[in-house]
Amino acid sequence: MTISHLSLVNQKLAYAKAIIRNLEDLGSEASATPKLNRQALADAAVFHLVSAFHFYLRELADKQAIRNLSAVNSTHDLIDTLQQAEKTSSESVELHTLSQTADSWLSQLLGYYERIFKSPEKPKEKKSFGQENLIELVELTEACDQPSIELTADILNSWLHNFRDLIIRQRETSAEF
Repeated sequence: MTISHLSLVNQKLAYAKAIIRNLEDLGSEASATPKLNRQALADAAVFHLVSAFHFYLRELADKQAIRNLSAVNSTHDLIDTLQQAEKTSSESVELHTLSQTADSWLSQLLGYYERIFKSPEKPKEKKSFGQENLIELVELTEACDQPSIELTADILNSWLHNFRDLIIRQRETSAEF
């Protein structure tokens, strides 16, 4: 049996659901459960949701008979690949819009995923002969640029349900044509 992108998307969504269910079970024992365990499960759920998104992009490209599916890794890649093949997809435009809208569930999901892989910045070295009578300047805007989200089972469930609803709706509308 051939594994399709559709089945990979469904598999990753099922994995995310199972992990979120485990996180919910830990929620009732939050004080007894180490934060490390809760964070590990939350990050794992994010990983599987983003993996499902990744394979969904390739599923959309596959429906449009795009040959080089391995080149599709983002909404930009999908739209560019479709344009090169002189094709369009309302599904890809919707996903791109969602990923670019700051307060959308998809933008939050992808933003959190990017923060997981962001390397820590090295602290700037102080000058050896600084001026002792001046107060050191601290940049506050950097901390405000990317608010950190404390992931909860509710947030993850919301992302999962929104994604699943979008996929079901898009698959139904594309099946009509």
